[in-house]
Amino acid sequence: MLAGLQTGLKNTLLGAALVAALASTGCVSNDPSGVYGGNFDREEAAKTRMSLGLTYLQNNNYSQAKKNLDKALEFNPRSADVQYAMAYYYQLVGDNQRAESFYEAAIDLAPNNGDIANSYGAFKCQNGQYEQAKTYFFDAINNRLYSNAAQTYENLALCAQSQGQLEEAIGYFNEALKHQPARGKSLFLLTELYVVSEQYDLAKATLDKYEKVARVTPDSLWLAYEIAKGQGDFETAKGYGDMMVSVYPDNALTKRYVEDSKSLQRRVVKTVKSTQSENVLSSGQKTNVVEVNTDIVAKSDEQAPESTQTESTEPESTSQSTFATDTDTSNDQNTELSEQTAKIHVVKPGENLYRISLLHNIKMATLREWNNLDNTGAIIAGQSLWLVPPNMQEE
Repeated sequence: MLAGLQTGLKNTLLGAALVAALASTGCVSNDPSGVYGGNFDREEAAKTRMSLGLTYLQNNNYSQAKKNLDKALEFNPRSADVQYAMAYYYQLVGDNQRAESFYEAAIDLAPNNGDIANSYGAFKCQNGQYEQAKTYFFDAINNRLYSNAAQTYENLALCAQSQGQLEEAIGYFNEALKHQPARGKSLFLLTELYVVSEQYDLAKATLDKYEKVARVTPDSLWLAYEIAKGQGDFETAKGYGDMMVSVYPDNALTKRYVEDSKSLQRRVVKTVKSTQSENVLSSGQKTNVVEVNTDIVAKSDEQAPESTQTESTEPESTSQSTFATDTDTSNDQNTELSEQTAKIHVVKPGENLYRISLLHNIKMATLREWNNLDNTGAIIAGQSLWLVPPNMQEE
């Protein structure tokens, strides 16, 4: 599912249930052997076992985690937290049917628990049940005792984004930022959505806020480059690109920038020459062609490294695949692909057109055209995308 929702779920569970369990139980002790005495506190023993099980889960020791969670369930089957922990375990191991059953039990036992409602909403979204997911997310948000509305609005945004509901996602990210204005993850993801919808002024303003609360990364520099390019400020775009080359020379996005700069250079030269020709015609004068300074972009063709596929990278503060855009609709994209080139990409959960375009070094505009997608580029998990032009597509 959405990596961001999974991470949010994990943080919620381990941050709330695990910490609470550890705080309330202290050190873990062995269970009494034989028949439990009259003073044996089953509720406390369940908390201790749950705490230990979650600790094992955190360390990826699934067998010991399951053993201790089973004991916790045996000691106190009426504990919503134990049912919640079991649901989380089964979700991690991919047994959605059992996870669903334990989530339902946890909700029944604690209908006003915002953490459980938020996590159940994430689980529902993971399984493509968007409307049901929204119901549980809003149950959490509307709970006056729930203190993590920013996280849940962010989850709502990620879920809406996974369904191609970009305007809805933008709205939810903005709601998250009302509750937590300095939330770096939401600021970054919102910036990318503004870029993909070509709202460059809003994108720049949001990225400025992000840069005040987070460190510079290749991803943030790439976004700044895309925004400046979208605003037609090619000199500023070049500056951000040069910074990537200087600070992150081996990063995949830097290599993408070097390749992209060649196309940008050709467009700038073509525009300038076209303007000069129009001026000559309008004045009726003859003149020699003026040589254009092509240093408008970083690195000449001779200096640039060979084209390479670019791997998706994510900033430290994000865990969800996100959006950006390529406003160039020209035919600069190389369509002469070898027979060995992959022809189809199957969309994985959480992927979007921007990240796929980076992965295969194909422009977003080209992918939209080859796959008859609308301008939002909305895609869903499991969808097959052509990576070749129509004349090379075979069913």
